Amino acid sequence: MVIRQVVNSVFNSCSYVIAHDGKSWIVDCGDVDHILPSVEGRVEGVLLTHAHFDHIFGLNNLLAIFPAIPVFTNQAGKNALLNEKLNFSKYHEEPFVLESIDNIKLINDGDTVQLDENLQAKAVFTPGHSPDCVTWIVEDALFTGDSFIPGVKTVTNFPLSDKALAARSENLIRELAAERTVYPGHALID
Repeated sequence: MVIRQVVNSVFNSCSYVIAHDGKSWIVDCGDVDHILPSVEGRVEGVLLTHAHFDHIFGLNNLLAIFPAIPVFTNQAGKNALLNEKLNFSKYHEEPFVLESIDNIKLINDGDTVQLDENLQAKAVFTPGHSPDCVTWIVEDALFTGDSFIPGVKTVTNFPLSDKALAARSENLIRELAAERTVYPGHALID
């Protein structure tokens, strides 16, 4: 498994390409033109850490190229993908609403997504920054989105943020990160 980080143009959010056995999965979807050069084979799907605009703004462009791929998120994430106020794009230059509801695949806390026959992603709900936050475990990688950015206090001043949940989620992520590499929603990785 190879993981490639892409730093996006909106708030320097990070997308990741997980490449394995000639297939690729994307964690969060920003600048598609920057993501595609990191893809091996075809894109099989998208794992969302949360549906704030800076982590989803490239989804419609990606789905125009790969129209059948699934986008995995929870119910709160689905709600945000379909509402420009909930995903905060209403307050940016280009409001965003996902054009194809059929691509959304709902997951529950603890669900696994089969990335290929030898690789799985496990969803761990980590709300607080936003109610839809999901941390994804793929082998020894931990994709935390904005629920945990090492050395940065979790942002909890959005309308649906919850400081107490964010603190619990951060503690859980720290436990999960003990023997894993953290891939956050912002910040360069080594």
